[in-house]
Amino acid sequence: EEAVFLRKKITLVRAFSLLIGSMVGSGIFISPKGVLKNSGSVGFSLVVWFACGVLSMFGALCYAELGTRITKSGGHYIYILETLGPLPSFLFLWAEFFAIRSSVFIVKLFWVLLQCCCTFFLCALSMGYSCSSVVSSPDMVLTLNSWSVTWSARLQTALSVIKLLALALIIVPGMMLLAQGHTENFQDAFDRQSLVLDKLPLAFYAGMFAYSGWFQTSFVREELVRPERNIPLAVIVSVITVIVGYMLTNVSYYTVLGTQDVLASPAVAVSFVQRAFKSLISVVPVLVALSCFGTMNGGIFTFSRTLFVASREGQWPPLFSMIHIRRHTPLPAVMLM
Repeated sequence: EEAVFLRKKITLVRAFSLLIGSMVGSGIFISPKGVLKNSGSVGFSLVVWFACGVLSMFGALCYAELGTRITKSGGHYIYILETLGPLPSFLFLWAEFFAIRSSVFIVKLFWVLLQCCCTFFLCALSMGYSCSSVVSSPDMVLTLNSWSVTWSARLQTALSVIKLLALALIIVPGMMLLAQGHTENFQDAFDRQSLVLDKLPLAFYAGMFAYSGWFQTSFVREELVRPERNIPLAVIVSVITVIVGYMLTNVSYYTVLGTQDVLASPAVAVSFVQRAFKSLISVVPVLVALSCFGTMNGGIFTFSRTLFVASREGQWPPLFSMIHIRRHTPLPAVMLM
């Protein structure tokens, strides 16, 4: 009989897409306000964005080295287990699941309640269908991850392409205006009087939030094709791509909007499109939603492997170490998500 184990189906392109899809979420569309507010000026905010990217690269390279030396999946959990022992890894695992990942279930509950409101109170506005679509998205991701690793990876690749196109939608008009000589918003870019050192950590928190996700390949190490080669390549290319994309996106924001407009905006990307081309204003929420959808898909895909490995190591109920005999997916671990 054929052995049942997780197949190596994540190629270099899929690993790159997993990292891009996990890093580029809602942060780049919202965080610029927090970075600018706490850094004090346009110039210092760009320095913070670049520094956050460099820190992310250092972390990603460290995880790439760990991924080539430790041959198990599981990410943070397995590295803590191998280096610090079973007790710290056990505490991390249960804290991660109940204190952090449980927020996913809270968000889903919120959308279920929203669906009820739409169904009973907003039928006249014809919002029932859209709410139902949003509510069903987590279930669709769970179903796809349970059904096939290949199709889940293909979805992640498609969503990563959409995310890069969303960034290009912001970068291109901003760069065009900058090339035409619209540099007035960059006058006195490094205003030292507005820099408050006590607030810089808050600026870094906002920036690092937008870069989070650079560690995702370590969660699926056992399913990577040629991990010794593909992990470092995927990490380096993806993080550099995100750094360049984020820097150009922020320059475009400041070129079109200016400092005060960014600080006054509840959603910087929406304000940017309102100023640059109003005809596409309805497209931005869709792109942001798809961006968050890709991050959710990547999170479910990777953290389910942590539960699978933890169960295999004896620190999680043994049911979750089982694999579907035909689909070769960790079905119980995915369904727990």
